[in-house]
Amino acid sequence: MPAMDHAVELGADMLEIDVQETKDSVIVVSHDNDLSRATRTEGLISEILYEDLPAYSNNLFLQFDRVMCNSTQTDFSFVKLDDLFHRHRHVVIHIDTKDGRSSLINRVSELIVKHDRLHNTVWGNMSEDKNDLCHSINPDITMFTSIRKVIFVYLTFYLGLIGFLPMKEAVFDIPMPSAILSQFSDVLSTWQKVLVRAAHFFMMNRLLFWHLHRRGIKVVVFVLNQPQHFAQVEQYNVDGIMTDFPGRLVKYYKGKEGSTDETSQILGKEDE
Repeated sequence: MPAMDHAVELGADMLEIDVQETKDSVIVVSHDNDLSRATRTEGLISEILYEDLPAYSNNLFLQFDRVMCNSTQTDFSFVKLDDLFHRHRHVVIHIDTKDGRSSLINRVSELIVKHDRLHNTVWGNMSEDKNDLCHSINPDITMFTSIRKVIFVYLTFYLGLIGFLPMKEAVFDIPMPSAILSQFSDVLSTWQKVLVRAAHFFMMNRLLFWHLHRRGIKVVVFVLNQPQHFAQVEQYNVDGIMTDFPGRLVKYYKGKEGSTDETSQILGKEDE
């Protein structure tokens, strides 16, 4: 919770989280069901009662930044989604339902309704089938795009057929390939670098983003952690930037003259 509190204090417009379900049906904020990376202990969240969950480790490896992140906070307990909704009731929260079990999706929907958050919650899954399940359980909650839908968007756009593509989603989530290239250039082969550069050329298309905006769909880019990536993404007129370091993003925009009214939304994950 302290990391999310800090992001909100810095001015994050949205918190991006992943959720898991414990054995006793408590929805908790966690990227992994497997506890080994985050807690240095063995076990699955789905097989453990909430009260028996171990504490988070005070140092975690950040995949997108490839660094160990150490925390000086004192509260390392798993956050209940119920508590997060209560604490930050006016902040938009973007929820990835991860394994997408129907019990988890139903429980998340119940919590969204309980806290009257239909207007400021975005949810979904990288799987199209699980995204469809989210929509069938509660069609009133704003959705983000699955991987399959993102592919369909690009295919129909370059075939000139995107105007005929139905979209129930209101948020278009994509990575910025050039950021991936700069972060992982030392481990990518030459042909992989060529593919990533090509992907950036085709994916970061201002005309496509203009079309999506005309349809009321917001474009959100993930996960950008470096100032050069913040600067690069500005030219594409995106609506939001997901970052593990909202403090860096705030510092970047504060360093720009007259940027107060022109910044994209800051979508906070975990801060330094």
